[in-house]
Amino acid sequence: MRFAILSDIHENYHNLLLCIQQLRTQQIDQVLFLGDFMNAGIARMLATAGFPVFAIYGNNDGDKLAIYHESVKGDSTMRVHPRTYAEFTRDKVRFFLTHHDDLVDIAVASGRYDVVCFGHTHRRSVEHRNGCIVVNPGELSAHKYGVATYAILDSQQKSCRLMELEGGVTVRTEAVALEYQKLGFDEHFGFTKPRQESTGVNYKE
Repeated sequence: MRFAILSDIHENYHNLLLCIQQLRTQQIDQVLFLGDFMNAGIARMLATAGFPVFAIYGNNDGDKLAIYHESVKGDSTMRVHPRTYAEFTRDKVRFFLTHHDDLVDIAVASGRYDVVCFGHTHRRSVEHRNGCIVVNPGELSAHKYGVATYAILDSQQKSCRLMELEGGVTVRTEAVALEYQKLGFDEHFGFTKPRQESTGVNYKE
């Protein structure tokens, strides 16, 4: 079974549309979304993408009631958990999903999960810790680091890889970044490169 792991869309319709189109060519069985829709339109696009979607909320989702309403419409294949963290199991793979990174160490140390997924930092990474994969798929919005990314986990091959979205766009222009730097928001729009990142890892049962 192949899982697509997405996070931090931040209202980038263009990148989400391209991502959905690419996922349709990659035999994806389940989509996991780690929060930050920004609005119900993004939820609508996910809910009608044609994949089973399990989503949690982040800290930038907009109207959560409207997002929930999109998830329960008759043509929706999306389920939205009411919190920013959740457990999820499919194909005997035990996931812990969290938007924030403050629960990652606890989840990993528990030994209860095969995969721990988190977002929020927008920094893509995959590592092996305590017998499980720890993955941050990065940002589909591309507004912090300028590259739209997601992850694909294959439960048969027991592997997880980070993917760069082909044709993605970003609002992270040099003019915006420099202005935000003056205002003290370098963390979100600066030009500091993220730490060295891995591209994939296998996990053990």
